[in-house]
Amino acid sequence: MDSWFLLINLFFGSPLEGISQPGEALKAIKEQLRSIPNHGIGYGVLRYLNMDSSITTQLQNLPQPEVRFNYLGQFDRLLPKSSQFKLVNQTVGISRSLQDNRRYLIDINGFVLGGQLQLEWTYCEQIHRPTTIEQLAQEFIKALRSLITHCQSPEAGGYTPSDFPEANLSQKDLEQFLTKINRGSGKTSK
Repeated sequence: MDSWFLLINLFFGSPLEGISQPGEALKAIKEQLRSIPNHGIGYGVLRYLNMDSSITTQLQNLPQPEVRFNYLGQFDRLLPKSSQFKLVNQTVGISRSLQDNRRYLIDINGFVLGGQLQLEWTYCEQIHRPTTIEQLAQEFIKALRSLITHCQSPEAGGYTPSDFPEANLSQKDLEQFLTKINRGSGKTSK
């Protein structure tokens, strides 16, 4: 049985500033995600379960993200082929009260259905023009294709400092070390 669990974390700053190559971007994001203690569960506990009003106020006053990306998983795996139920790829109507404000200016829900990634973009037409969201979605697809192309290339992958936490290395130090090792074996470093 597959289970689903939503974990929301806030990321401040951009780990991608000055990075233009997909492989470098993936490594930077990997390092940022791995640097979050206990996979980020502490943020949710502090924000929603803590009884100290001063901490709650501090967390509520932090800058809030304007975009949420929520990957829901591989829906193809939810129901066996023999199931009496089938997944349909259509809207189910309003999923929240119209009196309630959305927390994010743009909400992106992604899932795999029929072996294909599906993305649903939710936004307010009083704030964003449909053409703006379409352009943003096209840039998102372009970036995703760039990542896919990179991941299918021979130079994809490689180690990052969090793969060796006890070594206390920077990415540059690690790459220099791997280059020295690989020179002796005739391999090239990723």
